[in-house]
Amino acid sequence: MGKMMGAFDSENDMLDRPDLNKCPDCGCFFAQDNCPLCGKPCPEEMRAGNRTAPKKQKYKYDNGYRTVMFVDWYHRWWFIALMALIHPIISIVLLITSPHKKKHKIIAVILAVLYGILTNVAFPFLIAMLNKPKAPVDASLSKAEYIAVCETVDPEEFYRYYGNYSEDFVSMELTVKDRFTAEDYYYVGTGLYRNTTYYICTGADGKEIEIMLCDYLLDGTQNFLPGDTIKIYGEGGGHQTVYDNNGINHSAPLIYMAYAERIR
Repeated sequence: MGKMMGAFDSENDMLDRPDLNKCPDCGCFFAQDNCPLCGKPCPEEMRAGNRTAPKKQKYKYDNGYRTVMFVDWYHRWWFIALMALIHPIISIVLLITSPHKKKHKIIAVILAVLYGILTNVAFPFLIAMLNKPKAPVDASLSKAEYIAVCETVDPEEFYRYYGNYSEDFVSMELTVKDRFTAEDYYYVGTGLYRNTTYYICTGADGKEIEIMLCDYLLDGTQNFLPGDTIKIYGEGGGHQTVYDNNGINHSAPLIYMAYAERIR
């Protein structure tokens, strides 16, 4: 009858006989209604066809004999997969030291490496590119169209009421006081970097006001020097504080400069 009458089994016995009844106390298998050892009737849930199938166990071979292979919890696939989500390097180390088959280890290591590349390189790069900020000057207009829509604004008026001109098209004459290079304020916090040239300017009439220009020139970069008087066309950027590449901060009303020409 398969397993001998009165034989005891383990919890996960792979020799379970689904065609026989099983005694929950003695652990033996039998065909009749009562256990041959203790005489107790077989409960309904332990009868043939009603019992839960035993858990499968891994096997290894030792000198041709099949024996049960017990895998530590930290070498089980569910834990290795969990570690791959947290840190791929840990999952690779666990795979290498695990008793799993070599071909399975190789496949899993390749998958873990690919996952690490995707999560640490490809996905961040893709997200950064998708979140790349739009340039703060309108490049869809031709130079003539851009200049035509710019409102001529007095520098002192812009300095005093910069909030009224945020994102507006403005034009004015300024005198360059200083220049510096810094990470573009528009890109700060995006994970992308754009070093650009900034100009600190005063009014062309010599009034002691300061307006900051961010070089977004659409027709080529121009290297203006301190003392140059220039006419600029751009879009208001509110009041910004920018740290230059030497760590010095500059704070003033900002204009994103799309076009400019040196007057003198």
